Amino acid sequence: MITSTDRWRRPFLLVRRILAAPMTLRKVINVPPVVASYALSLLLRRPIAWGRPFMLMLEPSSLCNLHCPLCAVGAGKLTRSQGHMPLKQYTRILNQMGPHLLHLTLWNQGEPFLHPHLIEMIRYAKARKMTVLTSTNGHFLDDDRMARRLVRSGLDDLIVSLDGISPETYQGYRKGGDLDRVLEGIRTLVRTKRRLRASRPFIELQFLIMRHNEHEIEAFRSLAKTLGTDRISLKTLQVSTLQEARTYLPRRRSYRRYRLENGVIRLRGKLSHHCRWIWFCPVINSDGTVCACCFDKDNQMPLGNAFGDGPVAEIWHGQAYRSFRGRILAARDHIPLCRNCSEGLTRLVVRKEAV
Repeated sequence: MITSTDRWRRPFLLVRRILAAPMTLRKVINVPPVVASYALSLLLRRPIAWGRPFMLMLEPSSLCNLHCPLCAVGAGKLTRSQGHMPLKQYTRILNQMGPHLLHLTLWNQGEPFLHPHLIEMIRYAKARKMTVLTSTNGHFLDDDRMARRLVRSGLDDLIVSLDGISPETYQGYRKGGDLDRVLEGIRTLVRTKRRLRASRPFIELQFLIMRHNEHEIEAFRSLAKTLGTDRISLKTLQVSTLQEARTYLPRRRSYRRYRLENGVIRLRGKLSHHCRWIWFCPVINSDGTVCACCFDKDNQMPLGNAFGDGPVAEIWHGQAYRSFRGRILAARDHIPLCRNCSEGLTRLVVRKEAV
């Protein structure tokens, strides 16, 4: 039986991610003051930020090859400028932040594998001793040369979205996608890892649970095992409108992060007045905009720009960040950006499990 991820496991998952990173003295001594400032902020209810971010989410590209209806990019609803992050700007950011970074997430709203220099990006980060995670819709893995380059890049973790195991259910959400191509890409990557005797990247298949595919969960498990992947994750769906909820939310309530009350969508659970990510992990989009988190899809609340506003560390400790942290501590539920955010809730991931 599938059960909700226990909220008390999340801090331990974060600790495990930190401990998995290659360590240097500078990286090690940076973590305690960052964590302590977060704890003290919660205790005193005022924003305190010490040290440098030890995690970073960076968006290589805000473009995508698919047209998923609930994705801002796929649905054509993203209003900010779109494109690839210039490699020169990327290396400059990592040169600034690398000495303190333990973990880099290379994606946000777009498809990272559309960036022509993604492999170079991964290698550059790995040379600076950090774990690197990226995510893909899987359409660019079926080339033997790409698979070899990806395995040899040192990438630690790869999430492949696979939201259906038949063409009908897959294309019910992944509009414009090709299930056979994705499956062949996964097989190619697994085969390449074995041939090169590599343990990485760790391959996780992700399944967004929706009304039209919830009956395929057990078959998805079996497929993941057959493909030779390492882990699966079953993830709840984010919706923004009542029509989206009625169309896509699963029938089984335990697979939802929302409840419907008198025609209104509400998150299941109460928003707490804190957020780890704005103390631990900035988000930098492909246009250089620094955001509080990945839920700010359209740069509605920019906190600076990494291309033109000076070092990221200055933005991190600047007035805009301090003000936003203060608002989080005072009344997070009054911030429109946070009202559909899953931070602190138990319904984001239904389950992660080894294959």
